This record gives sequence, C-alpha cells and structure tokens, in this order.
Amino acid sequence: MAANGGKIQIRLNVGRTVVPLTVPMEKEHIYREAALAIQDKLNRYRTKYPEQGEERYLTIVLLDFAVRALTAEQAADIEPYEQVISKLNEEMARLQAE
Repeated sequence: MAANGGKIQIRLNVGRTVVPLTVPMEKEHIYREAALAIQDKLNRYRTKYPEQGEERYLTIVLLDFAVRALTAEQAADIEPYEQVISKLNEEMARLQAE
C-alpha cells in the first residue's frame, strides 16, 4: 500500500475478484467494510442457494445493496419534511387552543 496525496492504494476481495483501488486515506475503512459486507452477503447466498452461478449471486447482492441505499436516501429525504409538518401541526394546535 502506497500513500499518494492523501490517497492510498488498496486491494479488496469482492466475490472471486481482487479489486485494486486508490481511495482517500480517511475512507479506507469504509471501502474495506463494504467489501466485507459484500463478501458476507455472497457467502450467505451461496450457502442458502447452492449451485447458482457466481454472476447470479453478484446480481442478487448488487440488487440488495441498491435497494438498501435507495431506501436510506428516501428516508433521509423525507425527514426534514416530517419535522416541518410536525412543527406546523404543533403551531396549529397551539393556535386552536387560544
């Protein structure tokens, strides 16, 4: 691993492939955790559904993580609106009580 301008070269095992990457040093742990999470899911699918092709396992894992990412994005996008609506409801209740 060689550092270069705040970046580091790493090699990650993803499925049956070694992926060389250059990543920001402060995010190295995130990349490593992501690779481990992918590997863990792949192993679970391989065990649960034996004799499927590697491409099928990778596709299922990719879809699983994409759904989780989009769900998290949508949840994050809704939160500010929920807070505003809650404050407006409180204000309306206060005004009705007066």
